[in-house]
Amino acid sequence: MPISISGLSGIDSDGLVQKLVEVESRPIKQLEIRKKNLNIRKDSLKNLGRMLEDINSAAKELYGLKAAYNNKNAASSDTSVLEAKAGRNAEEGVRKIKVIQTATGHTVSSDPVTEGDILPSGRFTIEVNGEKAVVNFKGGKLKNLKEEIDAAASELVSSSYIKKSGDTYILTIQSKRSGEKGEIKISGGMDLLKKIGLVDGEKGGAKSEVALPFDSKYFGSYVGTVRVEAGDGNISVSPDGKTVTIKGLLWREYSLPVEVAVKDDMNLEFDVRYRDRSEDEESAVPRSLTIGPRERVNIKGIILEGYNVSRTRKPLKSEEKRNYDSLMGVGIIGVKEGKRVEIIYPIDTNAPGRQTIAAGKDFKNGVINKIIFYCNRGVVDFSNARLATPVDQKGLLALKNTIFRPQDAKVVVDGIEVTRDRNDGLNDIIKGVTLNLKRPSQHEVDLTIDHNIDIALEKIKKFVEVYNKYLDYHRELTRAAKAEKPGDFTKTLSQSGLFMGDISLLRLESLLKTTINSAYPSRAEKPIKVFAQMGVSTGALNAEWDTIKSGKLIIDENLLKKSIRENPEGVALFFGSDTDGDNKTDNGAAYKVVYVLKPYMAPGKNIIASRIDLEDNSIKLTDETIKQKEDHLKKYEEKLKFKFGQMERAISESNAKKQWMKYQLEGFSGNNAESNKNEK
Repeated sequence: MPISISGLSGIDSDGLVQKLVEVESRPIKQLEIRKKNLNIRKDSLKNLGRMLEDINSAAKELYGLKAAYNNKNAASSDTSVLEAKAGRNAEEGVRKIKVIQTATGHTVSSDPVTEGDILPSGRFTIEVNGEKAVVNFKGGKLKNLKEEIDAAASELVSSSYIKKSGDTYILTIQSKRSGEKGEIKISGGMDLLKKIGLVDGEKGGAKSEVALPFDSKYFGSYVGTVRVEAGDGNISVSPDGKTVTIKGLLWREYSLPVEVAVKDDMNLEFDVRYRDRSEDEESAVPRSLTIGPRERVNIKGIILEGYNVSRTRKPLKSEEKRNYDSLMGVGIIGVKEGKRVEIIYPIDTNAPGRQTIAAGKDFKNGVINKIIFYCNRGVVDFSNARLATPVDQKGLLALKNTIFRPQDAKVVVDGIEVTRDRNDGLNDIIKGVTLNLKRPSQHEVDLTIDHNIDIALEKIKKFVEVYNKYLDYHRELTRAAKAEKPGDFTKTLSQSGLFMGDISLLRLESLLKTTINSAYPSRAEKPIKVFAQMGVSTGALNAEWDTIKSGKLIIDENLLKKSIRENPEGVALFFGSDTDGDNKTDNGAAYKVVYVLKPYMAPGKNIIASRIDLEDNSIKLTDETIKQKEDHLKKYEEKLKFKFGQMERAISESNAKKQWMKYQLEGFSGNNAESNKNEK
């Protein structure tokens, strides 16, 4: 508690000291006001920095890899069957897609096994897509076998131990890979696996087949080594894509959708049917007309004259038949050791039916990319073509209980059937589109791919929003209050912004406004050189001057949408373009905005950071000055208290002496009065 020195002299010394200290502390209060303003300035600079960062980020979204002017949207007519996502390279249009089947993983199970049954030991191998795991079971219960499979083959399969009924359980094994490549293959341990009903013996032979779907767009002219005479033949493909028919003299090359690597025992298999002439050649249309003698016909008195016309189906002249080594056949075109190889395989017309050509023998260690189909005379049908490779299943066991068989997804896209070993992330079927298959369907799904302008529109609107927000905030910081009459400036000074007249901030605003409203070069077919061309401006024609002067951007959304939809190239090159051909953006409105902001936003000591540091230093100096003033004020108060204390003591001593003298005088007067009385 403070020591009171008042009361001894009748003077309020404490009040006097307090008032004198308050007068002396006025500079401290002014320094505290200054410190408060410095902190406000610092916070304002931080807010300004965040706004500039928002502008910088929004501008970067408008050019380069983040630009979205060519984005596409993929809409499925039935999302329960198919979902899709389109990239920038997707071609606009409607694709007809039918999901015949989805890819499934291979799942097998054992027969029911009593919980307490003790199984014999066994050693077997589980294989999935060429990867193998050996399970060494030392005997025990079915649950123990499940645990051993998990420990040895968890990367290939997952297993479950499921109660069937009563005290019987079954063991299920599921492949971790979907599609035909996820097939579970088991070898060895037959006695153990037959006992639990997982297998029922050795596996028979099988073939791996790649079907060749025919499509007119994959057929092209023959340009090989065989000399072929010009003919009048024609080719047609059945609606299901399984049969191609050639009539007359015609050779055609069929390009495989994907090159096929040749295995040693690979065969080209197909059905063939040959006819001397097509069925429609025996039509009712005559081959020749002969005019006979004139005839008269009387119909109810009306005489009609005409000619008797003889119609025959004989050729006008006998056809000249050429001799050919073969009337039909196929050929294979492939690549071996980097060179094109072509082999022709004639087919005997007397041996129709299923044909097998040993492609693996002739194209060993190569690839096949084209098949030749030809006919020299007559009509030939080629159907059900496929490349088949026998699968080596020696030592493999036949699985007894298949819950889900391994199958690839089958999808028909615009009439072409394709297969994949998974359902999700299918990005190699339609250019620029990723498909996710949900379920099979009996109907086609329309996949509509069109221009998606929403993302680009939102990015431009975001840039305009943060830019306008910055202009409002900058105006508040640098606002200069106006005095209505001379002498009122000091009265309105408090209404001015904290950074009124700040050159660096005013220069930044001027640079940004100039950058936004400048014209930029463009190599687009329909160039957009200024912002206003796409519907973004500082005001419409005949707008008020205050609106235009503020520099805030206004969007004509209809015009902006039209520009993005109809001229995405022009919009993209306005925001960022390469003017010197080095594949690097070096011009454009958004690029220049980022360039202008770089000194203010660069890492380290940029302009904003340096200004904040300057405010921090001013705050630090102000704090030091305040501390010095407070120390001085404390000493000043102590000095006043000391002086007033001395004064109080002096006055107190003076009053005491005065009182003593008073008492002495009063005593002296009393004694004199008594003496005078006695004398009388």
